Amino acid sequence: MYQLYKGLKEEKICLSYLGSFNDEITDKLIGLSENYLESANQLNKLKNKVSFLIAECFQNVVRHGGAKESKKIAVSGHKDFFQINVFDDRVVLSSSNLIEKNHIPDLENKISQVNSLDSEELKKLYNEVLNSEGFSSKGGAGLGLIDMARKSGLPLKNHFNSLNNFYSEFFLGLEIINTKEISSPKINISSIIAFYKKLVDKDALILYKGDFSKESISSLIEMLQNNFVEAENISSKKIKSIITLIEVLQNVSKHGKAINGAKEGVFSISDSEEGFIIECGNFIEKDTAESFKKNVEMVKSKNLEEIVKLYKKKLVDPEITLQGNCGLGLLEIARNSSNNFNYEFVETPDKEVFFSIKIKT
Repeated sequence: MYQLYKGLKEEKICLSYLGSFNDEITDKLIGLSENYLESANQLNKLKNKVSFLIAECFQNVVRHGGAKESKKIAVSGHKDFFQINVFDDRVVLSSSNLIEKNHIPDLENKISQVNSLDSEELKKLYNEVLNSEGFSSKGGAGLGLIDMARKSGLPLKNHFNSLNNFYSEFFLGLEIINTKEISSPKINISSIIAFYKKLVDKDALILYKGDFSKESISSLIEMLQNNFVEAENISSKKIKSIITLIEVLQNVSKHGKAINGAKEGVFSISDSEEGFIIECGNFIEKDTAESFKKNVEMVKSKNLEEIVKLYKKKLVDPEITLQGNCGLGLLEIARNSSNNFNYEFVETPDKEVFFSIKIKT
């Protein structure tokens, strides 16, 4: 997880989402981004633009992604995808959804047209399309693209990846900049696609890198619960997964080390044939690292029956001192995963300690 964190170090926030796409998720994505942008002086003025474009991109996936006429379309190797990357001077939004191949030429022409226009020309075209005088009599997709180009400030990036005789993946990327002086893009579409493919290969539902404040993890938990609780009858295994992921996120929020005012870390949850894989990494205080490591080693050395006994003792009296004086959260994680977890402590070049845990539920 430390290597993943290092690869995303320039991003203040990276949120990749490949889970269940529905309207309820949009508010959580917007809330998570607004929480950061409100406190970021350089990007605060972009908040409304970003919120609008998150909704536009996400709804584009909902409308045109893997669902068509209430009938789910599944294509091997594809997952509907949305991602937000927040940098010091801009916000990058990217998405991927299925598109029927016969619609590609029209979409390519529309994107090429909006990329060729300046701000005044885009405004004029928007009014024409709004009055059904240009672009397309269908209007909707055209208006969305024009709005993206108007609010972005940089050309839209796109790519079509053929999957079979009928469908392609449509990748879209846009950057919202905080000053007109910025003229070059931060990332290219090929890097977005490469990162997406890594997530698909991992069968990821969510990947998040950023500040683990209470507000942020609240949005993450609600997004994850939305994916788990799709059926009326939720299994006990999924309930354990929910409890475990909540405990992992809350542990970072409570006990992670604050660096430059933020408790930064990285978190992901992936699907597997056996269940869910939860991974998390964050910085911990150096003066408590050794004792924390002993706690983790002690818990890992126990069998499930011993862990349950320790958990019950700690649950009855949280102040009780157990072997290694481990916390209730770590015992909760071990109990719900049947102690099926691995861990790693890494000392960084800056002499910080980065703790990673991988849990199979």
